[in-house]
Amino acid sequence: MQKSRKWHSIALCIMIVTAIFLTGCVGVNNTSSNADQDSGGEGKVEGETITLMTNDSTKAGWSAYQKKIEEATGVKLNIIVTPTNPDDMVAKMTTILSSGDNTIDLMHVNDELITAFSRADYLEPLEKEVMTPEIVKNFSEQYIKDIPTYNGSIFSVPSYLEILAFWVNNELLKKTGMEAPKSKEEFLEYAKAVTKDGVYGYGGSWEKSYVFNEIGTFVNLFGGDYFDWTNPKTKEALQFMYDLAHKEKVTPISQLADIYDPMNQKFIDGKYGMLFMYTGAIPTFEEAGKFSPEQLNIEPMPTFETNDAFIASWHYVLNKSSEKKAASKKVLQYIASPDGQLAYSEMSGRLPARLDVINNPKFTAKGLESVKEYISNSTLRGRPLVPQAMEFVNGIGAIFQKYISDEISLDEAVEQAQKEIARLAK
Repeated sequence: MQKSRKWHSIALCIMIVTAIFLTGCVGVNNTSSNADQDSGGEGKVEGETITLMTNDSTKAGWSAYQKKIEEATGVKLNIIVTPTNPDDMVAKMTTILSSGDNTIDLMHVNDELITAFSRADYLEPLEKEVMTPEIVKNFSEQYIKDIPTYNGSIFSVPSYLEILAFWVNNELLKKTGMEAPKSKEEFLEYAKAVTKDGVYGYGGSWEKSYVFNEIGTFVNLFGGDYFDWTNPKTKEALQFMYDLAHKEKVTPISQLADIYDPMNQKFIDGKYGMLFMYTGAIPTFEEAGKFSPEQLNIEPMPTFETNDAFIASWHYVLNKSSEKKAASKKVLQYIASPDGQLAYSEMSGRLPARLDVINNPKFTAKGLESVKEYISNSTLRGRPLVPQAMEFVNGIGAIFQKYISDEISLDEAVEQAQKEIARLAK
């Protein structure tokens, strides 16, 4: 996700861009020493050193991964570790890019930041030499359109894939004699069947900065549009979520305070029959001794009107002010290749972003067959983000919470959300 709570105040950083530039608080070297490199041309790149800012370099497998990049490209990597505090990370990256600082060539950023930085014209387009049509067809093309594409250009190489999947407690399911829900009707039937004695059929994380993903999932399932809350199908999805808590009483209103961690723990403890959660939770459930087809497992996304699912990633991006574009693109070409994607997966333990690598019979990973089911049968979409990501996420989440808490009606929630969308989704 990618947990959007971590990426606080992207809007604030974007708003202070002008102030940062005028104060000159970052030393910037804008003198080009190589015309070919400055233009991203065909200059010799072997033996060149570029600088990458990433938080992956603290992982145990990083040295081996870096060696593979350097051997495959002939380009040396100088690593700058991303600040560990998320707010500091956002501020640092925004300062570098907005001020024209060319000391960092490549950065590793999340969905929220690629959305903000591409719209702010801080990044180098990659569709001509790196993310060509021949390469893009091996990724989720809908996701590429939704997140790293802006005004016809592609601004990143996704490094891994996480699916916001449908999880079912199969121990509870077995007691009902049912199969995993495949439709809206079966979803409700199962939820009602297991809701008793402190157990709820459905669990969520409805804290205002987390519920964004869940609202979006239900809007997808009903065939609605997150950016149009007046759409009847969007309203139907919102009403459905309200009814889960109030009419059917199969999910607790107390989860308005829950982020992912308490939701996951309740799922582990057998308190929830099903939920939506990223595939990145597999290690958490496995460490608890609960990840298996007989216990907590990923099931195919049920089809209400659609069975679309969100995916999320982190991305390698190229600083538009870099004077080493050719060498940087050489590295990005490797990262976008099957070998590069496999190398990242081996280093990080995450699934490759390239679908052909995932579908390769030689590739293995926990939960892989469930992921392949999503790749084959669901449309994998990027989340509906705007440049002021956290302001948008929190604003919509706060409106949803007021609606669920009966402070406002559905029509009032729609009106307020649409004003927020009109203000930020420009």
